Amino acid sequence: MMQNDWEILVEASNDVEADIICGFLQEKGIPARKADSSPYTGAMRVIGGQAMEVQVLVPGPFLEQAAQLMLEIDPDLEIGDS
Repeated sequence: MMQNDWEILVEASNDVEADIICGFLQEKGIPARKADSSPYTGAMRVIGGQAMEVQVLVPGPFLEQAAQLMLEIDPDLEIGDS
């Protein structure tokens, strides 16, 4: 699957939250991954202790299904890159 096939589902507050979301979606049969971030962002997480938002991506054809699952858990969740 090419990079362009993946779309933003949500922005997690941090890496741990993004990992939980990805794991949840994968258990439901939906491919999910964290967006690649720059090395500088990763360094700021480690050195600066800053929590940086992490984008969770799913393939375009799974976007609606993944969004519905996430909204069942949190109806106020902002879906997509809005």
